[in-house]
Amino acid sequence: MSGDVMAMSLGGTAVLQRVLMAQLWRTSRAAVRGGRRIEQLTSALELLTDTTESGLVNVAAELTRVGARPIPPASTRRDTTERIAAAIDEGRPIAEVAAAEGLSEIEVRLHLGLHEASPRRRPAAPEPFAVDADVLDDLERWMSTLTGGQRAPAGGVRHAAMRG
Repeated sequence: MSGDVMAMSLGGTAVLQRVLMAQLWRTSRAAVRGGRRIEQLTSALELLTDTTESGLVNVAAELTRVGARPIPPASTRRDTTERIAAAIDEGRPIAEVAAAEGLSEIEVRLHLGLHEASPRRRPAAPEPFAVDADVLDDLERWMSTLTGGQRAPAGGVRHAAMRG
């Protein structure tokens, strides 16, 4: 009997060793896969760092280049409106003017409307009707005959409507 127990214990030990070896094999495979993943993540992080660094260097160089040249003053709305109106008066189509100014066609039409409504473009208000000074003198003389004979002196402009 002691031989049977010994054989069973050796058989159990062999089975346990096989189970432990299989577990060790699976664990080592997982460790290898984890190592590969860490290497891939490290490579991706290095690539991202290099790309970010070169991008920031390019941005700094461009800012330096732009800062070195003088920037023209921005045009005012009135200047833009005048340029648009002049281009339309020359016969250029609205789409072409919009592209040249970097605006939409609706904005170009808005500028044209502003140009038409500007006070410089409005016709002058009609002058109140001009009255001849001789007519006013005659009228004053006639009024003075009705009011008791006070007459305006002769010569020059004497009535309130013609005074400065």
